[in-house]
Amino acid sequence: MGTANGIRVRVQRMGLKQKTVLLAMMFFGAVVVLSCVTFFSIYENMRQETAEKAMDNVVHQKKDEIEGYFENLETLAYSVGYSTWMQTLTQKSSLDVRTMQEIEQGVKDFLASIADMNGDIRLAAVMNNGIHLNSSNGYLDYSVILEEEPWYPRFLKEGKYIEEGHGKGIYTRGTGWYLNIYYPINDRYSMGQVGILVITIPQSGVQKLAEMGTDGEYMVIKNENGNIITDNIPNEVKKRVIKDVSHYNIRRKKVDIGERDWEMEIVLDTSGLVVDSRNIWIGFTVVLLLGALLFVFAAVMYSRYLTVPILQCRDAMIKIRNNQMGINMENSYYDEIGELIDGFNEMSDSIYDLIEKNKIISTLQKETEYQMLLQQINPHFLYNTLEIINGLILSHKENEAVEVCETLGQIFHYNLKQDKWIRVKGELAYIRRYLLIMEYKIPELSVYYDVDKDVEEREILKAILQPLVENCIKHGFAERAGECCITISIAEKSQSLEIAVMDNGNGMTRERYLSLLKELDKIRQNPNQKKESSAHVGIWNVFHRLYLEYGEDMDFQIIARENYGTRIQIKLPGGKKYV
Repeated sequence: MGTANGIRVRVQRMGLKQKTVLLAMMFFGAVVVLSCVTFFSIYENMRQETAEKAMDNVVHQKKDEIEGYFENLETLAYSVGYSTWMQTLTQKSSLDVRTMQEIEQGVKDFLASIADMNGDIRLAAVMNNGIHLNSSNGYLDYSVILEEEPWYPRFLKEGKYIEEGHGKGIYTRGTGWYLNIYYPINDRYSMGQVGILVITIPQSGVQKLAEMGTDGEYMVIKNENGNIITDNIPNEVKKRVIKDVSHYNIRRKKVDIGERDWEMEIVLDTSGLVVDSRNIWIGFTVVLLLGALLFVFAAVMYSRYLTVPILQCRDAMIKIRNNQMGINMENSYYDEIGELIDGFNEMSDSIYDLIEKNKIISTLQKETEYQMLLQQINPHFLYNTLEIINGLILSHKENEAVEVCETLGQIFHYNLKQDKWIRVKGELAYIRRYLLIMEYKIPELSVYYDVDKDVEEREILKAILQPLVENCIKHGFAERAGECCITISIAEKSQSLEIAVMDNGNGMTRERYLSLLKELDKIRQNPNQKKESSAHVGIWNVFHRLYLEYGEDMDFQIIARENYGTRIQIKLPGGKKYV
């Protein structure tokens, strides 16, 4: 009692650092003792579990090997029965004696080679036409008439029969245990039975099945009556099993060999098995962690005041990083941590306001880009039209000039509308006015429209078709003699709006074609760029406006061949009816 009081007093007089060290030593000492007890308990359980898993693997492997062996014999029997050699034996009446002798010798050699490839088995063929043939490792007893055996009706019904016995079986001599498996030999054309194929398995064949495996694996195979067929368990092992030595595991399992169920008894020596210690160490670690959790609990309670707001701040920053803007933390602190949380909330609000402002600026910038692109189109068209009017006046065709001016006024009245979207039929009406003016410039101009009625009410961006048609006239028909044709097609396919503008004009040189593709690729890389040169302005503007609206969701293709014409294909994602 006095000793205990003395220890208590000494502990009380220790400094905080010393008490912490002492507490940690006591804690880890307790953890080590508890871990050792847990270690040995887990090890024993793991050893038993490993032995059971090893036994399961051996049982399944042995079972699969034996059943697979008999399944392979059945496959072999049908392969032999339908082989060319065996089928030829059915033609005895149509062949001369010498030829038949050669065939019989060939079948014997064939059966002998198959028997050699499959271990200790013997093969025999008893044909209905009187021919009896067998492999070289057996001699048939011609006095045995299989059709008179009591099991023959069952054989005819089931197409297979397994016979187990001792002695010679269907052979003239032989001793010991044997297993005969009878299979029908059928004519491949009439499918009628023409003979019986016998596969004989001696005891040595089953013995090899039992001996397959690694050291420490022993097996006894019994027939359906419980009689031992083969046994490869050493006497010394049997004595240890009788003494119930703990590291010998025994398992019995039924084996299906076809019509009968055999039983295999497996004895496994588990003394050499390596126990997977990973789970043991996991258990050991779990115990250490449980003890450490008690120690950490005190530390957590001590540091909770500091760590909780920091972790909350970290989680809020992760949400902001994942684009969840406007995150604010609750602040119940009135010291430096409270100031930190207030600063974070102010920063979050500032970021949110800045992003919203950038969205507005981006939207305004995008609309500005559209308007600038539209403004780039009108001067080109106006210049061409003024040239036409000038030519008509000089040719004293005042009425035609007046008609062109009126049409030009209608077109510019159309352009004054600030609508971004327009119906397809409205855009086509705009194109027809434009082409009415262009006919004065190109008298032999022909225009073909292939537009589905269902798409006339669909919405498209305003002034998409006119630059492409103008491009046909300006570049495709420049200095061209003969008929000038333009085809405009619009259709809806697979929930996409497909637009095509094609001409039979000058086409493009390869250099110009590649240059245009590079310019369009620059738009994909930087949609906000400005066009500096005037080359390809029509196609460039149309692609730029479409890309600003649809991005990679739209498909824009240019097909051009010099002196053959140009085709622009546009595929837009869906569309809705004009409201």
